[in-house]
Amino acid sequence: MKMKILLLLAFGAASFAANAQYLPNNSQGYQFMSLFNPAFSGVENFDELKFGYRYQWAGFGQYSPKFVNLAFHKRIKQPLDMSYNSMRLSDFSSANASRLPRGKRMIHSLGANLFQSSVGVIQGIGGAVTYAIHYPLTNYTRIAFGLTGLIENRKLDIREVAVRDPDEFYNYLLRSSSSQTDLNLRAGILMYGERYYLGVSYLPAVNVALQSSDIAMEEPFYRASFQGGLSFPLTSEVDLKPSVIGLLQMNNDIVMDYNVKAYIQDKVIAGLSYRSIESVVVLMGFNINETFTATYSYEASVGQFRKFNDGSHELVLTARFKNLKKLGTYIW
Repeated sequence: MKMKILLLLAFGAASFAANAQYLPNNSQGYQFMSLFNPAFSGVENFDELKFGYRYQWAGFGQYSPKFVNLAFHKRIKQPLDMSYNSMRLSDFSSANASRLPRGKRMIHSLGANLFQSSVGVIQGIGGAVTYAIHYPLTNYTRIAFGLTGLIENRKLDIREVAVRDPDEFYNYLLRSSSSQTDLNLRAGILMYGERYYLGVSYLPAVNVALQSSDIAMEEPFYRASFQGGLSFPLTSEVDLKPSVIGLLQMNNDIVMDYNVKAYIQDKVIAGLSYRSIESVVVLMGFNINETFTATYSYEASVGQFRKFNDGSHELVLTARFKNLKKLGTYIW
């Protein structure tokens, strides 16, 4: 147990120092894509509320990291013709499209995120606001531009952690100023259609410390992110949806998530992911009806860290409002 506490102290201090721009630490990144790329806000043709809870590294017990994320997205301006509120072909009339100017078919969206994290001795809380505009390139393709403003506060508190033999590093943490508040602005672009999407974002458009700590760095950790995905019918009842999410770090290392999900009759969701941090994810979800979806995933390390944890559990609940066409979620 002492080794676990010391490992967590070291990891927590490193996270406090390096994480100057929040990104969701989860195995269902596609659920909170607007934090990776703000242009994703407003893709769906309904108001959407998501709640995510992650219990990471269960083997650490009371010191296990925990993450909560609450997200809401709403179109504040729909296209003039209701047939353009969805990119699904069954709802789309190209004849009507050709008679409307593109400016009348634009979409404007607002989104909000609230998040909280607990990584042993690190407590974090923050929020983000997102704006996106979607412009039709053709009858079946749109390009979106988005901007997110995010504020995060992190506090380091190790007073309740008992260490048998305190060392110089531990005493330094006790003496240090332990609260850091950062402002981060990020911008993104996304091109998408009924069966694909491709996006990229620049994460440290602005990154400044509103309140500095002795042991935290103000430099951003991530440079950019990129996303891509496809959707195609495997059978008449099964849609297969492979996708990738990549993060470019400031040292030019790339962290990748490779995902594939199967939507069975648009009711059951099964998925498998491999993360380049040496972990695998198994996912299962259900579209309960046109309003509610529940998705659970289990992540297990397959690398050297596997002996220190018993896996990570994650639950995401989704509610869709004003879903007049009773649509499920989009390809992501």
